[in-house]
This record gives sequence, C-alpha cells and structure tokens, in this order.
Amino acid sequence: MHKGARINGGDYFDDIAQREDAGVFGGLGVEDYEGIKESISPDGLVIRMNCRVCGKQHDVTLEWQELFIVGSNGPGLSPMMPPGWTYSENNAKLYPTNIPCSKCGDKLCPQVTPDEARERVNDAVQRSMIPPQALAGWRHQVAMYRGHQGG
Repeated sequence: MHKGARINGGDYFDDIAQREDAGVFGGLGVEDYEGIKESISPDGLVIRMNCRVCGKQHDVTLEWQELFIVGSNGPGLSPMMPPGWTYSENNAKLYPTNIPCSKCGDKLCPQVTPDEARERVNDAVQRSMIPPQALAGWRHQVAMYRGHQGG
C-alpha cells in the first residue's frame, strides 16, 4: 500500500475511487441543518449544528480517527464504521448514533460521506493537525480490517 513519500497537498485516500455524493457539508444535508459551520481542531472536525427538533445549537466533534475510518470506505467495499456509528444504505452516508441534544434528547446526526471525510482528513494533515504516526496506525487498522497484511 505504501506508495513512497507523501507530498504537501497529497491525497491520503488516493487508492479509493471518488464519489459524487454529499452529506452534512453539502447538498440535501445542508437543507436539513441550516447554518452548519465547521472548523478544524486538534481533536477533530467541529461541526456547529442545530437540533432538528428543538433548534438548540451544538458543537459536535467528529474525531480524526473516526473520519479516517469513514473515509476508508468506497465503492465495492463493505461499510466499515467507527464504534457508535451507523451506515445509511439509502444515501451511502455514515453518522454517529449516540449524540443526544442536551435540551430535548433527540439524536444529532451529522451525516458524512466517505468523500467528505477524506477531504477533511487530508486538510487536517496539510495543517499538521494529525501526526504521521497516527495516520500510519489508522491505515494499518483499516488494512487489517479489510483482510490485508501491512498498512
């Protein structure tokens, strides 16, 4: 799997075919969550979103390891999900299932496509938010899950 030294601006998911779907960051996802804003932190991607039921605003952090796992999905692969996430076959999106609204208790579901996850992880790598050793470990985990040797 190793293809040599990575260059600045490289795509760390270049071995997975790109998709045209959009999740919480584009398309119909934005209509569901008006006013979504995102920011990158050392802990992960922070999504500011409103509860669909009561409208309370929340900052939801999707950890980098979770997004790496989501980004490792692609056409022809069985869905691989981080713990506490689920996959929607209807729209090929993944989302965490255990984030309740602190006001009404309804579930917050920031849906993410593999394309979006890859884009955000690549951006975080370029900004030195994810250590190279973490990437290597995650790639190894994904390879082992997929039944391959090495990483």
